[in-house]
Parts: sequence; structure tokens; C-alpha cells
Amino acid sequence: MKRFAPAAGLLLLSAAVVCGQTRGGWLRGEWAGTGYQTDTNTTWAMRLTAKGRIYTVDYPSLECGGRWRLLSLSSRRAVFRETITRGTERCAQRGRVVIERLNSRQLGYWFSQAGSNEYTASGILNKNR
Repeated sequence: MKRFAPAAGLLLLSAAVVCGQTRGGWLRGEWAGTGYQTDTNTTWAMRLTAKGRIYTVDYPSLECGGRWRLLSLSSRRAVFRETITRGTERCAQRGRVVIERLNSRQLGYWFSQAGSNEYTASGILNKNR
């Protein structure tokens, strides 16, 4: 019985690590990339910071930014509601954002206007740290 105790402990530790990753661990950190706006055919820089349950976004070239409120989360996908808090006249309010884990270093980004299911922006974010 004593031989199984270390193996059982290792199994429990592994399960805790996997559980943490499926609950959003893959999203933590700082991400940066370029977004593409399909309805205006323009591009813009963006940065996402995910610390715990706080998600902030900055669109430096658009001179606006704000926060994302998490609506749903899985091991590969997160859905948010965006609230612009800086530069409110320059960026759309209350959009829906979908983030998908492409790999350990990249995220896919899709944006739709409030009340619409049609994506009007997309992009790729690369992990900074």
C-alpha cells in the first residue's frame, strides 16, 4: 500500500494542473497582435492582458481600450462582452469577443457588434510573456 501513495499523489497533482489549464490558464498573460476590420478594410494594433479574472484590452492605434467581461470559458475558447472605458467615441461599445486558443503561443480573435452574430473584425494575438 505504501508504494501506491506517491503514485496517487502524483495523479492528484496532475489532475489539478489539467483542471487549472481548462479553466483559463491558457489565456493568462500578455498578448499582442494586429486586428483586421472587414467592414472598413483597415488594420489596427491590439494588446490583451489576462490576469486572474481581469481582462483588459488596449487598441493603441485606435486610441481606445477597456475591459472584457467573461461570458463563457472552455479549454480552447472564451467568449467576452467588451466595454470600452477609454476613447469611447472612437470604438464600438458592448461588442462580443471570441478568443480561441490556436496553440500555446497564439490566440485567434473575432469581434461582432452588439446584437449581431456577424464578425466584423478578426486577428491573431501572440503571447508576449
